[in-house]
Amino acid sequence: MKHLPLIIWTALALCFTASANIIPTQTTTTGTGPYTWSFDLQLSNDQNIVSGLAPSTNPVQNTTDYLTGFLTIYDFAGYIPGTCAAPTGWTCTAQNVGFTPADVVPVDNPNIVNLTWSYTSGPTIVGQAPGVDLGIFSANSIYSHATQVSYAARGIKNLGMQIGTISDNVGSTSGPASSVPEPAPAASLAAGLGLAGLVWKVRRSRSEA
Repeated sequence: MKHLPLIIWTALALCFTASANIIPTQTTTTGTGPYTWSFDLQLSNDQNIVSGLAPSTNPVQNTTDYLTGFLTIYDFAGYIPGTCAAPTGWTCTAQNVGFTPADVVPVDNPNIVNLTWSYTSGPTIVGQAPGVDLGIFSANSIYSHATQVSYAARGIKNLGMQIGTISDNVGSTSGPASSVPEPAPAASLAAGLGLAGLVWKVRRSRSEA
């Protein structure tokens, strides 16, 4: 099992989110191919999740007709159809565009599948401190290498003047990549300096011979 470092990404997501609701807090990959990607989703204490019809149009408008709680992970490369799974009460759909709350703007490549988990059956999930663990949501990919992808989610405010109103959030998490990224600039620089040092050493040895 491989644990991917999401602490920094989650912190950045919270910084750029007006009101967090459903957040992927940890991602793991298992298997030797195909690979199972598992997302541990958390509900923040000031949000509820209500059940209803899964989104069917994109973008998903902020009206009383679209109160269903859901989360979309974008650009899930190498998705194997039929492998999307979730806890009881949640339904998964796969589509190339959306489903996206109308007031957020995630990064979404229309050529790569998105996965949306919607809470379609069950009692209202009530947020409470320090947060509610919603369980493990998963899907299989032919890829194991990780990259940064967008996610977006919808909840319902349960505190303050905005109680009962829709609350959407957007952020970044870890997902499968179709290719391995090139080495980071620092690593490339270090390799270049090491090669330059070797060349200098060889030339010096020859001049002293």
